[in-house]
Amino acid sequence: MFRRILCILTVLILLPAIGLAQSFSMAGFDGQDSTRFWESNDFFNRMNQRTGISFTFDQYTDAAKWQAAKDAMFAPDGQLPDVLFKASLTSDELIRYTDSGQLIDLMPLLEQHAPNLWALLTENPEWLRAITLPNGKIGALPMIQAVSTQNIMWINQDWLTALNLEIPTDMASLREVLIAFRDRDPNGNYKADEIPMLFLGPWELKMFSHAYGVVVNDYNLYLDQSGKVCFWPLEDSFVTFLEDVHGLYADKLLDPDGFSVSDSLRLVTEDDATNTYGAFFAPTPLNLLPYNLTGSYVLLEPLVYEGQQIYRDLFGPLRRGTFAITSACSDPAAVLSWVDTLYTEEGAIEAMAGTKDVHYTVDGQGYWHWSQGDMEQLMLTSGSLSIVDTGEMPILFPKAFNNSFGEEGVRRITLEADRLTPFLHQPFPYYTLTPEQRQQVNPLQQELGRYVDVSIGQFVTGEVPINETTIAEFRAGLIQRGADEMIAFWQGVADTITP
Repeated sequence: MFRRILCILTVLILLPAIGLAQSFSMAGFDGQDSTRFWESNDFFNRMNQRTGISFTFDQYTDAAKWQAAKDAMFAPDGQLPDVLFKASLTSDELIRYTDSGQLIDLMPLLEQHAPNLWALLTENPEWLRAITLPNGKIGALPMIQAVSTQNIMWINQDWLTALNLEIPTDMASLREVLIAFRDRDPNGNYKADEIPMLFLGPWELKMFSHAYGVVVNDYNLYLDQSGKVCFWPLEDSFVTFLEDVHGLYADKLLDPDGFSVSDSLRLVTEDDATNTYGAFFAPTPLNLLPYNLTGSYVLLEPLVYEGQQIYRDLFGPLRRGTFAITSACSDPAAVLSWVDTLYTEEGAIEAMAGTKDVHYTVDGQGYWHWSQGDMEQLMLTSGSLSIVDTGEMPILFPKAFNNSFGEEGVRRITLEADRLTPFLHQPFPYYTLTPEQRQQVNPLQQELGRYVDVSIGQFVTGEVPINETTIAEFRAGLIQRGADEMIAFWQGVADTITP
């Protein structure tokens, strides 16, 4: 620790002498769950040692307050900070404020002043297209994650083993496994308390679309290989999906409360609770279960359809709108150089875990562990060491490092989730709608989206029977609510953004 303090003092002494020390104002949103304070977070100290740049902070952990702050700072009489970090800037905001000049266009500066990020963007031109606005400008930099958050299917391997079952590979074999979970007391408590598969509403049920050969976005659309926009609820495979899922629900293989329960009510918090969950959708089992129960679950790979396995990529590798520089900044080049550090593996690891052999160590197997010691543990628990785990920040997420965490249970979950990566498929390319386009499409989506989701609930629960008459009425309702206009709109968008 003395060596580290001496190093910091030495750097602080030298920086003014070599003319590198600069200070800027920063505002941003660290996420609703954040407990850290940027003023005391060691990440900014480490970055200051690297770059000579420091900040004064205006930090928010309430989304509504952050939105109000953004509105105020961009108002005609507002006071802009130099930098927006973890900015949560919407597409409309980026277009509006780059048009007004309040956010500077980063496009002309990236090649020279952010060479690490520029190399990534030129190697992945779809990423460059994704962050380029319809006005041709880049108003904010992205978070890049090789493994983004997904709504993964998890299945209880302990139950499969206890019942001598193979992991299911398609909808038919999934049904047979869920029947066994229902009938054969896999948790061994002599009670029929097992819930074969959990789900949350129509949105999560539509994750099953992959088992019928398609993955769809929140508009219920996908782009086929020929570049044609397709609306899944109008297709025959959607009817097959309804029939199959209705059968699961009618046979009590799905959570009977799936259309009404909230996520918080499904959460198991007691370590000694009897596990009643067979399969579910979640980013990780930790979203639903205490740590000691998560070891039972493995990835349920995408179900096979006609020899293929695909799964919806919820967000893709990019989160846009994370870092912007305003017209108030006196030296955009210096700030860009500062953030470019985070698009290197070394800089990203330092943002996530600190300094090697100070905050973490690497063992002989290549796994990393938090350093022991009361001070370092205090830094970890107070949120004063890392900056990565809440909010969306500009960074190239260090996937390999993250996957080599020393705690075996956490590492196992991480690696299980990573097995989904080869199957991920984006239903639609990255796009940025103009405000005018949003005004055109949002009313259509509100009508169609609500109608599709309500209809799924009615068909799956049996409130409306599935037959030729009801399906014809459903499709007529889609057309009446603008399905053709929706398809035409997105076809126009697709024709402008696909290479």
